[in-house]
Amino acid sequence: MTELTELFSDLPDDIQTSLKELGWSTPMPVQAKAIPLMREGGDLIIQAQTGSGKTGAFGIPIAERMDVDSKAIQALVMLPTRELANQVAKEITILGKHRGVKVLAVYGGVGYGPQLEALENGVHVIVGTPGRILDHLGNGRMDLSGVKVLVLDEADEMLSLGFWPDMREIGGYLPADRDSHLFSATIPEKVRSLARFFLHDETYVALDADQNSPQQIEHFYYVVPAAEKEALLARIIEFEDPESAIIFCNTKGDVRFVTAYLQKRGFDADQISGDLTQVAREKAMNKIKAGKLRFLVATDVAARGIDISDLSHVISYSAPDSPEVYVHRTGRTGRAGKAGIAISLVSGLDIGNFRYMQTINKIKVLERKPPTETIMLGRIRERLQVKVEHEMRAVPKSEQEFGIDRLIPVIEKMADSIEGRRDLAAVCAAYLKEHRPETTVDESELEATPPDHEPSHSPRRDGDRKGRGRGRGRRRR
Repeated sequence: MTELTELFSDLPDDIQTSLKELGWSTPMPVQAKAIPLMREGGDLIIQAQTGSGKTGAFGIPIAERMDVDSKAIQALVMLPTRELANQVAKEITILGKHRGVKVLAVYGGVGYGPQLEALENGVHVIVGTPGRILDHLGNGRMDLSGVKVLVLDEADEMLSLGFWPDMREIGGYLPADRDSHLFSATIPEKVRSLARFFLHDETYVALDADQNSPQQIEHFYYVVPAAEKEALLARIIEFEDPESAIIFCNTKGDVRFVTAYLQKRGFDADQISGDLTQVAREKAMNKIKAGKLRFLVATDVAARGIDISDLSHVISYSAPDSPEVYVHRTGRTGRAGKAGIAISLVSGLDIGNFRYMQTINKIKVLERKPPTETIMLGRIRERLQVKVEHEMRAVPKSEQEFGIDRLIPVIEKMADSIEGRRDLAAVCAAYLKEHRPETTVDESELEATPPDHEPSHSPRRDGDRKGRGRGRGRRRR
């Protein structure tokens, strides 16, 4: 088994066993700073990037501190979304399984039965969202009087105006003698002010305080008219060719529109937003995590809690409403030091706010020009060449003489996927464009045609595009 570093080797044997099973041998920076402080006791504010190992930073000390001989709830972890609650509960369960720590995920959108049964039998750690937790508290089904540790994950969201009334009410059920810890990628001043309701004489710890964005993320933006966003989105997807990506929208209506637009054009896309059932949300989440879904279109409810280790791209179809939202969106890629690309589509009215976001977050976002048709065709040829060469490796060298018959199996295999068919179609389009015969014009016909006259059979492409754009704009708004 992997040797553990000094910090981890100082933990109880049962937790060390869990760490070895997880393959964690060296603590991440946030864990190296937070774990010793949590073990000492006292209140903390930890500012660390999404994907930096925050769950382990508070999950390990929580698992270590639980008295498994007691049936009382001893730790409460609150988060803003059901997906994040489910994810964190699973990780703490793994960390504490050899110790006998019982963890319960509590959130709405699912039946009460399993939660009530678990509460009746006794659990040590509650991980959940404020609404359902308050529901159980109000009906006397949950007792928090024995809580030793309180954790607010994604604290900037938990202390926002939307959650604040519920958070204040839940605070009334907590004992005064406890340790409280706030974790978040961003800690605005308003959050530090409201945090005083839960914290006392806290220690503030900031990782990468001079940089509010993960170092391995490349940031780009395109300036585009609002009516042309969906067309540019499809073009960027074809140009970048990401293995997987999350596309963020500000409204549920835009999520539905963008998902339908991409699906109609053959892209493997699904959606997730607050108005979907929990079953539908979990289905889409599981598909993209398992690599069975390429594009997930989402509102910012998905920015809190999606942990996909190899997500290469995050695309903002709509500019984020605040600098904090941009950090959380882009934090879905470049996780744990891996490389990632964040792309934003910015309309003219959003330019001012977008520049303000860069200033606040101390992020330099480079502007890119939309790829031209020539550049697009060049990129597609490059990808096609790589794919053909890859497939040809399976052909014996003695049979690799160029010939149409030899390429047929390669083309058939490529045509099995939507992406492959799109690449093949693009090659055909490029061939037709390059080999289009020059048109000869009869001078008598030219003289009979009035200046600036457009034949009725000639499609008005620019006009059609503008008309369709205006219609779509009305529907979205």
